[in-house]
Amino acid sequence: MRSSQTPTETNQEFNLVSSEEAPKGPVLLIEKQEAHDQFHRNNPNQLTVLLRLSAVRTLVRMGETAESWFDEDVTVISTTTINDEILSDLDWEKEFELVQKFKPDIHIPCDYPVYKQDGQIRRLTHVIKCLKGTIWMAEKLHGGKTKILPLIKGETPQERQLCYRVFDYLGVEYCAFYGTQYFTAGIGYYQLLGDLRTVISEAPQLQIMLIGLQAPHRLEELPPQVEAAAGQRWIDEVQLREVPWSESKRLYKTMKPHFRDPGSPPAAFFDATVNF
Repeated sequence: MRSSQTPTETNQEFNLVSSEEAPKGPVLLIEKQEAHDQFHRNNPNQLTVLLRLSAVRTLVRMGETAESWFDEDVTVISTTTINDEILSDLDWEKEFELVQKFKPDIHIPCDYPVYKQDGQIRRLTHVIKCLKGTIWMAEKLHGGKTKILPLIKGETPQERQLCYRVFDYLGVEYCAFYGTQYFTAGIGYYQLLGDLRTVISEAPQLQIMLIGLQAPHRLEELPPQVEAAAGQRWIDEVQLREVPWSESKRLYKTMKPHFRDPGSPPAAFFDATVNF
């Protein structure tokens, strides 16, 4: 049974990203490397970037923050959707310490691996840990700059229902869906599309940032509740390392972050046409 409390009653003590603050359109998965650094510096476009916590840790060790490393108009998101081996060594306190030092605009907290091939008890345990960690992190960050963008987890309706109940309690309007494993594990795009549609049918009030897919013709097919897409397809679109930095920044302007409104025909995400 869903909580009877309204979002305005439940989210007062939690730093949650609202639908107005949440990312829209392309989100650039950025790594700590020269080509990426050159692209985001002095870029005339308004960028939203996503950094894995492993990259955040590197920057923190260099004495950098989100504000010092990126230009003022860049929206910076950090995420715990990282390699499982690295994730296993990261407890909530270490994660909070990194986020507190780096001060991103948005943080995707406390990921735990939840795979279909895992046993039911392990999956359920990891979903609960992710939710408990999200609540803990949202409380710890209350009053600070960084807002929380929670992950939706679960392979079964029962597992996901735990997320929906906690989201309802917290007042979550916008969440992240991790889709990278659909491609790295050979599950495929159509299963991802089906699972996204299932989540939206279960919780149609949620807006979603999808992590792991930026292919333009695929994004045209996604439900309109998917309002942002994070990945590294942007590297090909701006011809990073193939043309001068100024040209890459100009090419970024051709990336049009248009997602479908309900009932509208498909719209191109980028100007360019691609084959995958």
